[in-house]
Amino acid sequence: MTVPKMSKNIPGRVHTALTDTILADTRILVSKADQGRILTHESDFADHALLLVEGWVGLSKTLAEGETQIIDVMLPGDFALIGTRIAPVAASSVEALSDIKYINIRPDIANGPDTASANLREVLAASILTTQSRISEMLLRLGRGNAASRIAYALIEFHTRLQAVGRTNGKSFDFPISQQKLGEFTGMTNVHVCRTLRRFEQEGIIAHPNARSIELVDMNALCALADIDLDRFRKSILINRAVPTAVG
Repeated sequence: MTVPKMSKNIPGRVHTALTDTILADTRILVSKADQGRILTHESDFADHALLLVEGWVGLSKTLAEGETQIIDVMLPGDFALIGTRIAPVAASSVEALSDIKYINIRPDIANGPDTASANLREVLAASILTTQSRISEMLLRLGRGNAASRIAYALIEFHTRLQAVGRTNGKSFDFPISQQKLGEFTGMTNVHVCRTLRRFEQEGIIAHPNARSIELVDMNALCALADIDLDRFRKSILINRAVPTAVG
């Protein structure tokens, strides 16, 4: 991979910078998948990391009777460790929640001796930490929060992460996942998700500019419902340091 240089200290930019570097590597194959496709099933062989270039991906666990819980939602620019060379088993299923473009990063790329590979490993490690942080936030609300708290948290998390990589338009962002998948993420039924979103809309907290987008009209109200200090939250779930960008 191309040796990177350092750019400004912009939260979230680390993901897009590394994405650009990886995409410039001629050994890398960008794959596509349609909404609903399972890329990896839980317990499958897996020795790779995944970089999401476009779209939304769900990492989930499923009970024997078919009930599914989405553990984390990947957004554009996110990395996830699906398996490793010394533990080559997928801990969760990987599903395209929308049409996606993605890259499987194999061990020979991640373990390379060059500076860019070292930067990639550093970002993968930081991504694991920030993923743990946001999963902990959601688990807190799954265990102690009500429906409004869970939905408000999810919307704030999505907006915060998308905003960091330039994927929002003010308070609005593309929202391609179904109510069923939002329910699987928040531990709620479709009916409960629908009722909560309708309440938010009636109270002027959110709006739907079109069928595939959502606007967080009253962020203060959402933060109060989710019990979130937004500045502190950003610091805990976003990678924030001087980041490597590709040399032209």
